[in-house]
Amino acid sequence: MRSAYVAGKRTASGEPGTASLLSESAHSALCSRLVRCEIMPGERLSEAELRSSLGVGASPVREAIRRLEFEKLVAIFPRSGTYVTDIALKDSRSVMELRLELESLSAVLACTRGSVAEKERLVALAERQFATDQLQECIDLDAAFHRSLYRMTRNDYLITTAEIHFNLALRQWYFCSKAVKTPDWTGVDHRPLAAAIAAGDADVAGEHIREHIRHDSQQVVKILTDYGL
Repeated sequence: MRSAYVAGKRTASGEPGTASLLSESAHSALCSRLVRCEIMPGERLSEAELRSSLGVGASPVREAIRRLEFEKLVAIFPRSGTYVTDIALKDSRSVMELRLELESLSAVLACTRGSVAEKERLVALAERQFATDQLQECIDLDAAFHRSLYRMTRNDYLITTAEIHFNLALRQWYFCSKAVKTPDWTGVDHRPLAAAIAAGDADVAGEHIREHIRHDSQQVVKILTDYGL
């Protein structure tokens, strides 16, 4: 019996193979750089530089780039190269429309499927985020809050889909924070949302999350418009 599938994805025991782990590691690291705008929109990606900085071979890098193209973080142009996708107002609105439904469903499911400990951690994250006056920390805590919320749904398909579109929205915030030195922004208060989820109140939780998505999207659009970005 062969010890692994041809593509090296999983071993005979069902565990991820080396090739799969390397590909996942490359994707995670590169995705983080793109979302945090450590590689800015419009920049061309060099496969050789990525292999060196990520410490992996050509195959994991290429697989990561293909996944990131599907996730709308990079665009591949034949005979030209791979570029980080631009940030546009129309994309911001499109992402918002989808996230309204994904996040609302996540909040509703978290009310009934999240454990007591998970709900307590969500409340604690909301308190920390409300207390900070640092934009970068606020963005990081917001990311932690949303990702915790997704895990509470116990729905792997929803987690994956919500994460992809959250990354697109999160990248907009990182871009605004880097492109504009003193953006006109208001702090995030997830405390009512976290309290509703902790109490299992799906209706109230759904209303709060939808308002949050609309508010954040409107702020991004305003910053991009005001500063001509």
